[in-house]
Amino acid sequence: MDNEMLEQFQIIIQGIAGMENRLAGQIQTEIRESETRTRIFIENQVPRQIDSLFDGYKLVHEKQWELEQQTEALKAQVYELAARLSALESTTV
Repeated sequence: MDNEMLEQFQIIIQGIAGMENRLAGQIQTEIRESETRTRIFIENQVPRQIDSLFDGYKLVHEKQWELEQQTEALKAQVYELAARLSALESTTV
């Protein structure tokens, strides 16, 4: 009877080991699939987002350059108007 119980325990232990191996295989498969999905997401989304950020940076830089040019033009106009005003004031005095 002890031999029969021992054999049954061995069969149960082998069954548990088999289930453990199948579960480990399933977990590894799920991890690989998750890695693949993550890699695909990164490959598809990150470059687009980087491109969008770069485009936004370029637009901001171009707008800043445009505003600097307008500021320089306004400074030149103010300087010219100040010179004309000074000339007018000197002729009327």
